[in-house]
Amino acid sequence: MERQIGRRLIGAAMALGVCATLVSTATPADARPTATSPVRRAHARIEIGQDAWALFQATNASRGRFDVPKLLLDRQMSAVARRHSAAMARADALFHTTDVGVYLHGIDWHMWGENVGYTPGDVASVQQAFMDSAPHRENILNRSFRHVAIGTVRVNGTLWVTVFFYV
Repeated sequence: MERQIGRRLIGAAMALGVCATLVSTATPADARPTATSPVRRAHARIEIGQDAWALFQATNASRGRFDVPKLLLDRQMSAVARRHSAAMARADALFHTTDVGVYLHGIDWHMWGENVGYTPGDVASVQQAFMDSAPHRENILNRSFRHVAIGTVRVNGTLWVTVFFYV
């Protein structure tokens, strides 16, 4: 019971992990961003899930308010982000990716950022919590980032979120 109450209080405060932006040497391969045609947008929304799609839209809306270019969605990498969110939900704890190379294997990248969080609320509440947190906001508004992968899972009413940014 005490753990449940503590978790609810933390969730209500939109508990978020500490952001990590890493710089590394690029790995050879090609990125897989999603184009933004109406048909591809509908397909992406179905493929990554409604919550992840809503967070993608909210992230780009936040960038737009600060005149930062929109991010391209990487649907394949979003499946990896979703697995990370599911792992956090199973562990009932937030944690960051420890081996970026595993997650970005086969993608040409040289800078990476990650936001993780959970909330008993909705996508808008987690996006607002990210924007209210300086390190998370820095990842969202980083002009260098061009691509994003977003994975979400809901377990027992809690929304678990992983957002990978890279360039």
